[in-house]
Amino acid sequence: MRTTLIHSGSSASLSSLAPPSSTQIGGYGDRISGLPSIEQSGEYDFTPQPKEENTGWLKHKFRKSNLERVFPILIWGPKYTRQKAMADLIAGVTVGLTVLPQGLAYATVAGLPPIYGLYSSFVGPFVYILFGGTKAITIGPTAIQSILTNKYTFGKPPEYAVFLCAVTAVVTMIMGVFKMGFIANYISSPVISGFTSSVAITIVATQIKALLGIHFDREGFLPTVLGLADHIEEVKVPDALLSLGCCIFLLIMKFLTKITQTCGVTNKKFLKFFWFISTSRSAIVIFATTIYVGLNYPDQPFSIVGKIPPGIPAFKPPPVTIYDPADNRTHNFLDILQEEASALLRNGSYNDSEGKYLISAFAGSSRVDSNTEVLCIGISNAISCFFSSYSIGGSFSRTTVNSFSGVESPLGGLYTGIMVLLALQFLTPYFFFIPKASLAAVITCSVIFMVDPWIILPLWRSKRMDLVPFFLTFFVTLLLGLEFGIGIGLISSTLYLLYYSARPRVQILQGETSSGRGFCLIVLDRSLTFPSVDYSTYEISKASSRYANQRTPIVIDCHHIQFADFTAAEGIRDMVLRLNENGYKIIFYKMKPSILKILIGVMHNSGAKFIHCETERKLEQLIEGYSFGKSTSTIFTEDDLKNEHISMTT
Repeated sequence: MRTTLIHSGSSASLSSLAPPSSTQIGGYGDRISGLPSIEQSGEYDFTPQPKEENTGWLKHKFRKSNLERVFPILIWGPKYTRQKAMADLIAGVTVGLTVLPQGLAYATVAGLPPIYGLYSSFVGPFVYILFGGTKAITIGPTAIQSILTNKYTFGKPPEYAVFLCAVTAVVTMIMGVFKMGFIANYISSPVISGFTSSVAITIVATQIKALLGIHFDREGFLPTVLGLADHIEEVKVPDALLSLGCCIFLLIMKFLTKITQTCGVTNKKFLKFFWFISTSRSAIVIFATTIYVGLNYPDQPFSIVGKIPPGIPAFKPPPVTIYDPADNRTHNFLDILQEEASALLRNGSYNDSEGKYLISAFAGSSRVDSNTEVLCIGISNAISCFFSSYSIGGSFSRTTVNSFSGVESPLGGLYTGIMVLLALQFLTPYFFFIPKASLAAVITCSVIFMVDPWIILPLWRSKRMDLVPFFLTFFVTLLLGLEFGIGIGLISSTLYLLYYSARPRVQILQGETSSGRGFCLIVLDRSLTFPSVDYSTYEISKASSRYANQRTPIVIDCHHIQFADFTAAEGIRDMVLRLNENGYKIIFYKMKPSILKILIGVMHNSGAKFIHCETERKLEQLIEGYSFGKSTSTIFTEDDLKNEHISMTT
């Protein structure tokens, strides 16, 4: 039996049709030996397998495999060695040198005093030791969580950020426990790239004031740009020069290892040293500029952070009532919850997608439960909010540093957390002298590489339609705000999926039997659901009128159809009735019994007539000489699914 492609009813690109083969699953040849079909085997054994003896609910819940899934430390802990401990120490200290300046800087992005960045930096590494499933992921303040927090806490007391952290923890844990991470699966890669690129530019815009040493109360990309135009004459030259010098140094240090390799340095010890200097670049900038300001205070010309409360934050529950001096009233729990309702789902969803992205990037060959990782981030927020933290998540930049530092287990976070605690206890008096320009430079050089223009060319070459959600999300986020960008991105991704489901590819092929008898073969490439039924039936009817006649049967290949709903079945029934009226013979080929059962239920007493067959041999026999009207079935039972010829008559 031969088939030739003569038309495709979809704008999607056509893939070559595989030739009939006896080893092709779902092709036009016989099925693979060993795979049952209705004709090959009519008996199926659905006897349930014997279950393990019920030894009690507690024993089942607390069996070793379940405990290891929740507490991965039970897997890697017994295998821990002294060599791994040394590797974790080096990696933990390296990440600590990164998180100290980043934490201080990200807090300013969140619109909070810098010390809140350190409050948010030590709980996550400790929690991840118990619940973390990968060796490299680090949890703490991130650029995107900071800017998302800023959106709802700007101009408000810091307690709002702590409250947001607490409720975000609840939302994130619910998503982890009930495995609601599928929500993040509806956000496509172009949308995520457009959103993160726009967020990075927005973060850089928020740092312009500190980079140039000017002050005005505006946040966001457009307000900041307009505010800069109004206050350009207030630029402080020392701050601008300091930030420029810091940015140049940070960018050179970022590529120091590549520069040394380009210059011909091959000694591994030198390369390791240069890599360590490159990794510690943010700490070097903050340390050097702080020393300079401290030695020259009060005659130094730079804007500085100022007084920071010393010591480790007190353990206290997150606030449920907050006094806001801006409106001179106390806001209760419900008031705050209503104000920040949209932020909760957004922050929780981002934690979910961020956790899954980090797992895919750093889990390697390890099998990691993504829902447990999301739950771990939720628990980290839940505990961290008792130490005056704002919302935290998985940090891609510090996770990369951790991975390249040779970390061997989550225990590396122990040393990172200890470094933060030591800094809080002993170094906070010296944070007074940190120049704001150097912090802004650290932030700018950390997030600028989140801008992803490199995705545009691959999208243009591969799937130009995906450029629409990318640019739509990018410009909406940049011009209208983060909350609109996320919403528009999610809507655009969903609409794209709906359009795809409503426009299946319908292939029209001209077939011939071994004796030369022609027929029209129509291949549907996906399941039949209510969004796609009108388009599918229209394409089938159009193909029938153009390529078939009363002597040329219409064969509809259904082996791709895994699912059908009631509305789709109604559409198929109406199409079959129209084709029957025009004298066409309809043969459904390789339709699954579950789909056939739905059609039978909808077509009962409708008068529709069609034939169903399972094998190519039977299909050829039907095309050669089979005709309608030889048998009918008006009582539909499970046995009807085995009938080759079905006539729905009154």
